[in-house]
Amino acid sequence: MAQALFEKLVDERGESGEWWIESAGASALEGETATQFTQQVAAEGGMDLSGHRSKPATRATLEPISLVLVMEEDHRRQLREAAPELADRVYLLSEMVGLSSDVWDPVGSEIEKYRAMADQIDGILRTGFDRMRELADHSPDRHGEDRGPRPESK
Repeated sequence: MAQALFEKLVDERGESGEWWIESAGASALEGETATQFTQQVAAEGGMDLSGHRSKPATRATLEPISLVLVMEEDHRRQLREAAPELADRVYLLSEMVGLSSDVWDPVGSEIEKYRAMADQIDGILRTGFDRMRELADHSPDRHGEDRGPRPESK
């Protein structure tokens, strides 16, 4: 959801070509689809997650990323322990707006909780956009091409 919301935001701002946006989870299994409610809430916002497949955040996926945004403190801890040399790139999403709190994952809850989560993430992304830009850099990715700022989120 966060990836789709951020892609929508950068598209609205006319900056799609300036950002490389990926999604990987600290505890994700490879190849899982988004939940039915996640897909439904995304569709309500004009986003299509039918082709989304989960992937785990690994050292290899994190290495070329200049800004890694996670939803929960536990995710940040896991990623920092797995790749300590990349720890300075990993932030809580809420830190983009000066907070230090988790974005609750509504898996297993009613759809209203998914809508609330989407609204919370969207608000943080919109309000924290300048902070994300400040933290992201334009370093080359693992293929040697400059793909612009790279936030990654769970």
